[in-house]
Amino acid sequence: MIAVIADDLTGAAELAGIGLNHGLRTEVSTTVDEHCDADLLVIATDTRSLAVNEAKNIVHDLTVQLQQLKPRFLFKKIDSVLRGHIIEELQSELSASGLKRALIVPGNPHHSKKLIGDTFHYNGAPIHLSDFANDPTFPALSSNIVELLRADGSIKLVNNGDKLPSTGIIIGAAEDEDDLKYWISKTDGNTLLAGSANLFTTLLEYLTTPQRIEIPDPETTGRRLFVFGSTFYQGKLNLQDGKHNNIPVHYVPAATICAETSGDHVHGLFASHVASSIVAGNNAIIAINPDFIKDIKVDPVLLSHKMADIVKQVIDHTSLHELLIEGGATAWAILERLNIEKLYPSKLIAPGVIHMRIAGNNQLCLTLKPGSYPWPAPIWATNNYTCI
Repeated sequence: MIAVIADDLTGAAELAGIGLNHGLRTEVSTTVDEHCDADLLVIATDTRSLAVNEAKNIVHDLTVQLQQLKPRFLFKKIDSVLRGHIIEELQSELSASGLKRALIVPGNPHHSKKLIGDTFHYNGAPIHLSDFANDPTFPALSSNIVELLRADGSIKLVNNGDKLPSTGIIIGAAEDEDDLKYWISKTDGNTLLAGSANLFTTLLEYLTTPQRIEIPDPETTGRRLFVFGSTFYQGKLNLQDGKHNNIPVHYVPAATICAETSGDHVHGLFASHVASSIVAGNNAIIAINPDFIKDIKVDPVLLSHKMADIVKQVIDHTSLHELLIEGGATAWAILERLNIEKLYPSKLIAPGVIHMRIAGNNQLCLTLKPGSYPWPAPIWATNNYTCI
């Protein structure tokens, strides 16, 4: 078994899709099942949205539980642009696992996220010049890798060809695929490897022989609700007559966004309106209007829970066959609200965009996508990716 701890749900789903593509029996769960016999077990957390001490405790406890399964390899999925409590979580995982060192290989060269020397680049420019500088929780205010990681002088930066220190937390510079392969080749049984989907793909190519597992394609009828929890791309929605790609867009009311608490009574009328739209046309989008939030301070965690409450009420009003969710924190809040703990990937629609079945639920399924990835064109074909 290969065991992964991911710091958000869409990142966990992304790695599960990669495992599925390599023919591995794959499971995504929010807890560690002592009877799990999957080839790839990805534990999804929401530690990126939590306070640092809470995040550390969760990672420590999960690592202890995973060690009981005696995995062949431990991998820590981190954000490709280094948001989150990366150093602290790795320190916690090292302590719980007994491993001697952690190797962070930042970025995702396949998506133009590269560490060149000590400078992190996104789309060919230092990342602090990009939209990631405006992230509400972990803004990229510097492009220096140590400052991005909020690390201290004990963290060592090494380049392709350098000898790896035997202990501690190490950063491996990665400009291209050859660098990723080099770091994988230098990883041994005493090393906790941390990185993004690009690195994990390289790891699977090194550890496994690709196989093909036949999983039936989903059925093609049903009602779908898109939930755009991330604001990363929402300023770029192309609306025509209130529709995006011919699907009605329903912006969460400003009063709901500004409310100091999350509660069902606040969202009832809006959820009923969205449900009616789905009954009429099978598809609807819930989104956050960037104009509503550009001049106000919004708690992203509270906003995720508000979105989850709305989704629950939409489901109470009408049967759904598929939820398509953008943004890891929003996806996590929705799964918590719906009491979903275990998922099985069934289709890799595009890199990072994964269709999954819900354990114990034959009606509803999920498609998840990180906030910074685009939706692939086929997803907009109505009723194209729903499940039995």
